[in-house]
Amino acid sequence: MKYLEIFGRNFILIIIAAIAIYSIFLVVSDINLVYDTLSNFDWKFFPLILIIIFCSWLILFVRWEIILRSYKIHLPVKDNLLIYLAGSTFAITPVKSGELIKSVLLKNKFDVKRSVSAPLILTERIYDVVGTITIALTAIVFLGLDYLPVIFVAIAITFFVVFSIYSKSSFDYFLRLIKKLRFLRRFHASLENSHDILRSSLNKKTVISSCVLTVSYRLLEAVGIYLILLSLGIDVVSYFELASTYSMSVILGAISMSPGGIGVTEGSFAGLLALHGLEFSTALVVAVIVRFFTLWYAVIVGFIALRLSRGLNVNTN
Repeated sequence: MKYLEIFGRNFILIIIAAIAIYSIFLVVSDINLVYDTLSNFDWKFFPLILIIIFCSWLILFVRWEIILRSYKIHLPVKDNLLIYLAGSTFAITPVKSGELIKSVLLKNKFDVKRSVSAPLILTERIYDVVGTITIALTAIVFLGLDYLPVIFVAIAITFFVVFSIYSKSSFDYFLRLIKKLRFLRRFHASLENSHDILRSSLNKKTVISSCVLTVSYRLLEAVGIYLILLSLGIDVVSYFELASTYSMSVILGAISMSPGGIGVTEGSFAGLLALHGLEFSTALVVAVIVRFFTLWYAVIVGFIALRLSRGLNVNTN
């Protein structure tokens, strides 16, 4: 399977669109301000930030292992880690739907049926939403009740997804929506008979451990983000305020259904930072820098892992 077949034209268009959006953000912020902000970056924090963000992904990898083992799928840790990280290549797709590439890699390398792996990957997204909402709920304490409607919308979407899993008719409707999306259409057949697998993967033990790990991931990621702000000489927000603020921005980005939440997540994060007293132009620059570490760093590592996994070199359909 060629890489071009996997990435396609839309993937390139997303990157071009991201560059355009970031360019607009930086122009709005003023080029001189961008230069001054980057000049203030304390590079001694750089390796520590990279390590912390990477370690946060390892927490999600443990969650991935638990989800696979809940369906009695046992893989070599090294290969499984590469496959998991490779999914981050498509973190810039709407609600990370492109991470279904892991289903292709599992089939090619270990002959795990897509009809089994694809629904397990979808359960990851459910845990992502639940964990992020849990952290974002604390935003009400710091930001007031004005943001309660956003959280209610996110909770409503979560309940809709869970209900879709437990209701066969709702699940069939969800599949019809997937069939209309060109990028996800290839996975429709894999998901068509996956209703029972999804239900069985949401057992009590797996749900509790996965939700706890997701919250732990968000909290550790927030440590990395907090260090980014400190490295820029910015100390206008506490750690817990920052964790809830960033989680709120992630939810807004997910609800927007924009690829990777690009534009919406950065803009809302900058706006929320501005509420804490940071000048909005500076906040925009900070938001773009934070997203480099939390989004584009993952995409870069994903590319490397995808190459090392050799999962696309196997000549299978």
